[in-house]
Amino acid sequence: MIRNYSKTGFRSLLRQKAFSIINIIGLSVGLASVIMILLYVEDEYSFDKFHKKGDRIYKVFLERNYPDHVTLYAIIPHSFSEVMVSDFPEVENAVRMFANNNEILVTYTNEKNKLKSFEEDKFYLGDSTFFDVFDVRMVKGDPATAISNPQDLVITEETAFKYFGDEDPLNKVIQSDFGEFTVRGVCENIPENSHFDFDFIGALETFPFFQTTNFTGFSSHTYLLLADGANPKMLEDKFPQMVDTYAGPQIEQNLNTTYEEYVAAGNGYNYSLVNVRDIHLNPVKYESQMRQGGSRTYVYIFITTAILILLIACINLMNLATARSAERAKEVGIRKTLGSNKNQLIYQFLVESVIMSVISLIVAIGIIYFALPYFNGLAGKSLSISYTSMVLPAMFAFAVVVGLLSGSYPAFILSGFNPAVVLKGNMQMGKDHSWLRNGLVTFQFFISIFLIIGTLVVHRQMEYVQNKNLGYDKNNLIIIERAGVLGNSLNTYIEESKTIAHVTGAAGSGSIPGKFYTGMFLTTDGNSEIYTVNSMAIDDDYATNIGFEIIQGRGFSKDFNDSLSILINEQAREMLELEDPVGMKLINNNGGNPPVSIQYEVIGVVKNFHYMSLHDEISPFVLLNSESGRGGVNFISVRVDGNYQEVIAALEDKWILLAPEQPFKYSFMDESLAQQYISESNSANLLRMFAILAIIIACVGLFGLAAYTAGLRTKEIGVRKVMGASVFSVVAMLSKDFTILIMIAFVVAVPVSWVAMDNWLGNFAYRINIGIDVFAIGGISALLIAWITVSYQSIKAAIVNPVNSLRNE
Repeated sequence: MIRNYSKTGFRSLLRQKAFSIINIIGLSVGLASVIMILLYVEDEYSFDKFHKKGDRIYKVFLERNYPDHVTLYAIIPHSFSEVMVSDFPEVENAVRMFANNNEILVTYTNEKNKLKSFEEDKFYLGDSTFFDVFDVRMVKGDPATAISNPQDLVITEETAFKYFGDEDPLNKVIQSDFGEFTVRGVCENIPENSHFDFDFIGALETFPFFQTTNFTGFSSHTYLLLADGANPKMLEDKFPQMVDTYAGPQIEQNLNTTYEEYVAAGNGYNYSLVNVRDIHLNPVKYESQMRQGGSRTYVYIFITTAILILLIACINLMNLATARSAERAKEVGIRKTLGSNKNQLIYQFLVESVIMSVISLIVAIGIIYFALPYFNGLAGKSLSISYTSMVLPAMFAFAVVVGLLSGSYPAFILSGFNPAVVLKGNMQMGKDHSWLRNGLVTFQFFISIFLIIGTLVVHRQMEYVQNKNLGYDKNNLIIIERAGVLGNSLNTYIEESKTIAHVTGAAGSGSIPGKFYTGMFLTTDGNSEIYTVNSMAIDDDYATNIGFEIIQGRGFSKDFNDSLSILINEQAREMLELEDPVGMKLINNNGGNPPVSIQYEVIGVVKNFHYMSLHDEISPFVLLNSESGRGGVNFISVRVDGNYQEVIAALEDKWILLAPEQPFKYSFMDESLAQQYISESNSANLLRMFAILAIIIACVGLFGLAAYTAGLRTKEIGVRKVMGASVFSVVAMLSKDFTILIMIAFVVAVPVSWVAMDNWLGNFAYRINIGIDVFAIGGISALLIAWITVSYQSIKAAIVNPVNSLRNE
């Protein structure tokens, strides 16, 4: 029976090649889109699932309350790790990690005295308990002792091959900016679906700093392995008392104030736990994360998009099947006359739909094969389809379900035709089902308009963050990294850089906007109130070179001894509640026993600038002089007015003369800042692509409905033409109904899209306003696309000879 249905189904598809091709194209593109989205979603949810103890591994995060703002950190004071293990029975083990994501120089000299030198940005330090807690398999060496002593090092397989080739890497010695290390083990490469990603992990004990008592400075990523059955929420409830017990006395010692006064001023530390498997898609973003996390919001958006695209594709199959109903009416009538019952016809049409769906799946797999590299480029991933024994049957089952769902409506409609009516050539579908067809098309264009509006809003927000005035000029700036290795030649290099053609300025800084800030506690003389600010060190020329605007006082200058001078931003001035803070003395307590205090003088106020991404509001900020001893020069910013490649080549030549053994590393300021929004940018590109695909698939459905409508109104069109109607008036008449449907879709889509996109924009502290023009563009675009789509069928029906239209066949 199935074999007979299948043969008949294939014959039906071959008879109507045009409709079959349109159906297959629409459904295959829809299936390909859905499968790629599901691959993306599966990858996002797979992060850190490979840790066998993952259900018990929790990372400690910090919500740091300041008097005028709140900052969230992924790192905490390193001494709490030992305290948590000793004081809380719920904690079975703990691991601290220091993640250096900045480039450092790593070298190895082999037995033949051949030097290998690389810049590495995945050099981590960790506790010896790392391999007890996390499932990172050791290939060579003993995981229990591999990083138990200072200068011990474990490297990944890929790194071992890069440095040592086929040699045994164990006990080999490498040099780095962190000192000398001995390789004690080789571990497997860290999977891409991990929230941490290292090539090297050395013993944390290598740095004496991590052996000192510290309950206030944020220094390490800390993970807890909870005991079986331990309740993380109950453990969190014990953290406030832990802070009072251990951090309180250190704060009193360092700041020369009582802990009660410190808290009363608005300061506080709230520690929380997040399961390791939830870190990647945690909706809360923290500073100093090891890797940029994903977005649960975008995952939900893409899941919704996949469902909507699949619905559009299924609706297409329904509408195109009903569009052929007039042609298949006699077939149904003859089958019923010859004894076929309704159920047999339903089975026949469902089998046809399933065949169509399976063929579309085969085409979809071909589309995925060619489109997946492009998709990975947009998504920033390395996704692939693994054709295992279970994947292909699952995809086939999925295609069958899609075929049954999309074929159910036309199957029941077509099988219900009255043979006595259809064999007379008077078949009319009537209007009892038109509301459903029109509703489906309206729903399709509701989705299309929603996606158009959403894509426009995301695009405009991305343009906004890229083009917003940040309070400095990010363009035409070459950033030379690792400038500190120049040592005593630093100032010489900066001055030499200024002599290069097309260089209009050069200056040094301890960090650059967008990364690497340090916190400072400041108080005023005779005032116990503590102010917390972020800070960076700059040289005398930096403010002018980058384009900071001094709105009060003066900037740093070689004409003054500014080693104990500072510049503050407008937010810091507001925090101090002073109209003119120039000349004010601020005291920084560096801690110690007894505490060491340094007094700075405010010499100027800088107009607010965005030193963090536009996700975060501008907070109080202090600019220190690079001669202050609090942070040296690590970056040189070179401003140019053209001929970038020539300038870069000249900069490298001068670098080689002064630091021949150190690699020259540079970047562009605007490109570096764009990386802050790479997740949003990738998601925006994907959303744009799927919006276009959804619109194309919806147009295929509209094309089918136009054909169906024109077929129903053939005789009406003939009568109108006999009565003198023009081709234009007939086209306008046929287009009117679709225009009404799109207008209904537009009315529904506007409030839904506004709520959704306003919620998405809430992730940015600085955002665009959604203007009326966005909705107008969305509606007009959908209308134009629809008119273009239906115009072919409308014109085709309008130019038919009325004699042929009125003849009964």
